[in-house]
Amino acid sequence: MEDRCDFFAYESCDLCGECLASCRYLDLEVWEAREEMNRLQKGEPTRVVHRRCISCYACDAFCPRDCHPYELIIKSWHLRYRERGLPVRASYLMPASRPNFRTDLVRSMNPHEKELLRRWRETPPEGEIVLFPGCNALALPHLLDASFLEGVVISGDFDHCCGEMYFRMGLFDVVKQVADRLTEYYRGRFIGTMLFVCPAGLNMFRNVLPKLFGAEFPFRMRYLGEYLWEKVERGELVLAKKLSRRVAVHDSCHGRILGEEVQETARRLYAAMGLDLVELTTDPKGGLCCGMAAGCNRYRPEDMYRAAVRELREAARTGADELAVYCGGCQLTLSLMRWLYPTRQPVRHLLEYLKEATGDPAYHPAPRRALRILANVTVKALPKMLSRRTYRIRM
Repeated sequence: MEDRCDFFAYESCDLCGECLASCRYLDLEVWEAREEMNRLQKGEPTRVVHRRCISCYACDAFCPRDCHPYELIIKSWHLRYRERGLPVRASYLMPASRPNFRTDLVRSMNPHEKELLRRWRETPPEGEIVLFPGCNALALPHLLDASFLEGVVISGDFDHCCGEMYFRMGLFDVVKQVADRLTEYYRGRFIGTMLFVCPAGLNMFRNVLPKLFGAEFPFRMRYLGEYLWEKVERGELVLAKKLSRRVAVHDSCHGRILGEEVQETARRLYAAMGLDLVELTTDPKGGLCCGMAAGCNRYRPEDMYRAAVRELREAARTGADELAVYCGGCQLTLSLMRWLYPTRQPVRHLLEYLKEATGDPAYHPAPRRALRILANVTVKALPKMLSRRTYRIRM
């Protein structure tokens, strides 16, 4: 990758401070936010931002001029990685590692789930409608084992990572390698529309990889929920069973970036199934993070725990029966943290609700899967917490 690592629109920023002042984690007054933005643009040490930032990405959604303040913040993490590499305690959590916290889950899956993964791995990504499962759905393959996806070509495996984790950590050199690999992998293939179950994958393929890292994808890209909602409207997807439950709605980081396409579509589907929605914030852009990205700053699990617990507490205060998510990563992270901070609200995925509403068999492996992740991380990552060794990712 060329040495340029500035993706921030310096010429468009008027230092209004709205992006940082709106962040629930930084807790800045507008005048403080302006000062912090000034320091960030000059490459000076910040007083608050790099100490409190949990890489939630919301500042990009808050910026009224589309300047990409998030990319300016994580630029310093990019430079840190170039200088020092990553601490070895982070290696088990990286998609390039084999095994890692997701791939280790495959061994505990039932035979049917393993067969699904084999089929998706061996199916070429070609067809009028192709679905990119992404790492999170591969860790929870039951989400895509649904009758309403009949006729959709599902193709992908853990080797076709979209690079989202690397981007959130500011590892721009690695993301560039991902962009080049995916460009080459999809070159020359016939794909009419690529569907994405995970908002992270959609945002990476549509925005981050092509606009910042030069990837080229010759197909249309859509959020799976939008595709399913249109089937509901046409009467092709019948929600025969009404789910009379009260759910607190959690928005993912990438969902905030993609806006109504994801956030409003998910809500339409929840409502159509009979779910009573409880909003956790008046502005969907200002929701709390599940905690997964909170480790990107200092590489410390306690930061992830604190961020997740903050969300679990806020959801519990609503009195809702369940916590509804549309991101597999959010479901795994919040389910994992419920083992450390128990709440009465199970974390359910949008596709699990849809399967229930359409009569597909119910299956909810996320809590057990999250417990296995916790056990594996405890054994394979925590012993390295005190190590000062570092490493660099090899793709």
